[in-house]
Formats: sequence, C-alpha cells, structure tokens
Amino acid sequence: MNSQKTALEQVSQILGRTIKCTLDDGRTVQGKFECLDRLSNIILRDALEIRFVKDPSIYGIRPKMFKHQCHADGQALEEKNEDDYLILERNLSQVLVPGRHLVKVELQK
Repeated sequence: MNSQKTALEQVSQILGRTIKCTLDDGRTVQGKFECLDRLSNIILRDALEIRFVKDPSIYGIRPKMFKHQCHADGQALEEKNEDDYLILERNLSQVLVPGRHLVKVELQK
C-alpha cells in the first residue's frame, strides 16, 4: 500500500505539466498531462503530434517540396541526402496515447 501511495503522489505532481510521449511508430506527442490509467494509457490536452516522414510521396508530396528537413535527432540539414525527413505537425485539442504503444515518456521543463 505504501508504494501505491508514493506512485499516486508522483503522478499527482505532474498533473497539468507538459510531457512528451514517443510512440513505437516514431511519432511524438507533446501536451499537458491530464490522466493515467492502469493500462498506462495517457490523456494529454493541447497536444502537438510530430511525425518524421522518410518517404513524403505517400502523402502526395514531391521531395523538392520539402520545406523543413532534419535528421531524426532534430538537427537541421545543409544538403539533401537519403537521411532527409519531412516533419509533419498536427495540433490536437485532446488525445489518448495508448500505453501499449509508448516507448518513452519525458517531462518537459
């Protein structure tokens, strides 16, 4: 019972704070922490989904149309090469992040 109480206190301390969730398909979702359930599902509000797309043609975008390019680590590219990524961002008012797809959860400062 003691360990449950400390876990509850720890989760309570991050309510309303911004967290960044990395999913198993490479997407990241950043938003304000609202809820956590027993299956590790997380609800975020005012969320931003960021997707790094290696092949933009699946979205009907030609490689020459890239406006934002970066490596997976977020560093800007000087010249195009096969490691280029297209960054797609989507604002979401509220999102449920399934716990089974979570790879990493980070508390933002």
